[in-house]
Amino acid sequence: MTEAGDNGLRISVVMATYNGAAHIREQLDSLAAQTCLPAELVVTDDGSTDGTLDIVADFARTAPFPVHIHRNAQRLGYKGNFMHAVSLSSGDLISFCDQDDFWKPDNLARVRQAFVNDPDVMMVFHNAHLVNEQRAPISPFYATPPIPAVSRPLTLQPWCFSYGFMQTFRAELKPASALWARMGDHYNPGKEMGHDLFFFLVASGVGTIVYLDDELTEYRLHGGNTVGSGKRTRPTFVDRWRYRLEDRADTYRYLARMTVQDSNMFADLAQMAEWPEPLRARARVAAEAWRKLEPLYTRRADVCSGALPRRIAAFVQLVRDGGYSERSFWTFGSRAMQKDFVLGVLLAPLVRRFGRESSRTDRACHRGQGSDTPMTPTAVVPQAVAA
Repeated sequence: MTEAGDNGLRISVVMATYNGAAHIREQLDSLAAQTCLPAELVVTDDGSTDGTLDIVADFARTAPFPVHIHRNAQRLGYKGNFMHAVSLSSGDLISFCDQDDFWKPDNLARVRQAFVNDPDVMMVFHNAHLVNEQRAPISPFYATPPIPAVSRPLTLQPWCFSYGFMQTFRAELKPASALWARMGDHYNPGKEMGHDLFFFLVASGVGTIVYLDDELTEYRLHGGNTVGSGKRTRPTFVDRWRYRLEDRADTYRYLARMTVQDSNMFADLAQMAEWPEPLRARARVAAEAWRKLEPLYTRRADVCSGALPRRIAAFVQLVRDGGYSERSFWTFGSRAMQKDFVLGVLLAPLVRRFGRESSRTDRACHRGQGSDTPMTPTAVVPQAVAA
């Protein structure tokens, strides 16, 4: 085994725990079996009432790396708990770790190498394999790669993200945590932004993100997952067409508000004294890119609602502004233009009538790579978002 401190990159594994006694020992043992050992394991517990902390303390006595155990004074929730664990870490790289998964022995070695090869890489995430409670295999998490292997700043779709249990990021991003508490979630109005979405958002704006299409983690489905379900279903023909026809005006208006939020976040990061100038400069560019998204989503909401003259005017303005071009991460694309012309301009009353039959909860509940609609977390194979 090699130390994670080789070549100057020390890895902190951060684990947020809560009543995880059933499976946590297997996960801890998989960390101890890594071919590239972490420099430390930081465990923040959110008030477990089972034997979770006893198991962690027993593991710490013989672990081949330091284990730091912290008991939260009050419940933080799983997002806040992970953010707290990040704040307590000291490594050069920070790797999120769920309490009920199982890491393949070369997980950290493979991830770490991607950072060593390119200092511009701010985040690495990888594929996983879904398993049941007894770790019997079910299927790959990603049937096909969700993004290119290497994505430079501001080249990914704006609503793209990866799950925390797959993520490792550079500690240079830690100062951004000071802004997390004010960030609303892209997919769940009224909720705080996920810890994983937050760091993915920051990393995608100021650095390179690398995706490894290797199943380096077993994602355990046991019925008590915070995110994910073992039930895999295919949408019916009617479901697919209802999704295509439903009225998304409210969704687009919400996304417009999120673009303002994200632009303001990057603008504040550009003023952050703890960041080196190269990162601040990229944050300024990201703030401007997200600012340009707001009128596009506002106009697209107008295409889906209101009187015919208003829909036509919004559509024409989107075309003039290049909102349907294929050139950049903030535009919708030609398929979206065709859809908006037919369903927004010509058939909007019919679409609104049909869309009322759909659950409002389902409007933005499709995970995929489309730029027009966000992707809500699901542990099943992602579905492509219709343009």
